[in-house]
Amino acid sequence: MTKTTDNAQQATSHASSAGTPGKNVTIRDVAKAAGVAPSTVSRAFARPGRVNEATAERIYTIADEIGYRATAIRAHTDGEHLNGMLGIVVADLSNPVFAEYTRAAQHECLSNGFGLLVLDSEENAIIERTSIHTAIQHIDGLILASSRLSDAGIRKLAQTKPLVTLNRSIRGIQSVIGDVQDGLSKAVEHLVSLGHRNFTYLSGPESSWQDGVRWRTLSSICSRQHLKLRRIPSNAPTFSGGFCTGEPFLNNPTDAVIAYNDIMAIGFIAALHSRNINVPGEVSVVGIDDVQFSSLVSPALSTVRLPRKELGTKAVDEVLGLIHHTKPANDRKPIMLESSYVVRASTGKANPSLVSAIHV
Repeated sequence: MTKTTDNAQQATSHASSAGTPGKNVTIRDVAKAAGVAPSTVSRAFARPGRVNEATAERIYTIADEIGYRATAIRAHTDGEHLNGMLGIVVADLSNPVFAEYTRAAQHECLSNGFGLLVLDSEENAIIERTSIHTAIQHIDGLILASSRLSDAGIRKLAQTKPLVTLNRSIRGIQSVIGDVQDGLSKAVEHLVSLGHRNFTYLSGPESSWQDGVRWRTLSSICSRQHLKLRRIPSNAPTFSGGFCTGEPFLNNPTDAVIAYNDIMAIGFIAALHSRNINVPGEVSVVGIDDVQFSSLVSPALSTVRLPRKELGTKAVDEVLGLIHHTKPANDRKPIMLESSYVVRASTGKANPSLVSAIHV
């Protein structure tokens, strides 16, 4: 309690020295008030999973106190002419997750008399930036789905066109996010009920905001329950990326694995099968997304289900609200849509004796 009070008093003091709350308050002001480096503040907002949870919470509290980004960014529109077209930037159109976002967004656009321009960034910030620059004059608003751009780059875009981020939270920018908290909690609860106590997380892209949130959420859940958790980096959030995590996993195996997404989980299972390791007999595996073919692979994949159709639809509704000025221009809080957990055949009872016998 004393620590929280001290933080609030410190923040109030810095708010006075920084000027009117919400105006001219910078990352450096927040860093000074929180007693951390500016780079730590930047990471706390852009990649929350890369910052200690207590430190991140202190940074958020102080940022609110001194008014950092307290006012939403206002997008510029000329108010005279609309092109009748929205744009959506996806990280990888070959990934069925982004295909579903796009389809849901397109249906909602059509029902509102708008077309949809789809841009595939190929998980590359340079391609993303270039494609947006080419398309920006032809669209009235923009949805960034799992953007790889920096916060500063997205803020600059938002000053040019009405903009909504999908699965990326940036203060002052309206965002729509699939909240993995409930789904991951239920997944871990289910695995624990099967006797699992040791977990591995197969990570997503280093630049992914979602990966940071998923890792931080899972770490918090496991910490509260005194469960062991380790992280294996991957080179891509793809089948191949998941397959390549098989070898480092087998160097130090655990009896349960949760992957950044379903496609990686399926690739990882293929790697285990290639070494005659049984799933779920020796290792239980859980994905995140619940893409359509997750129920068709063998074994059918247990997974955290995200409401992709609702996310895509809501993102369009929000950006249209900005275009038509029907949304209030105050500080925009993230819109969170809940996840759930689907039990299938890739999870089973823990068998530590089998795990200890696994070798590459």
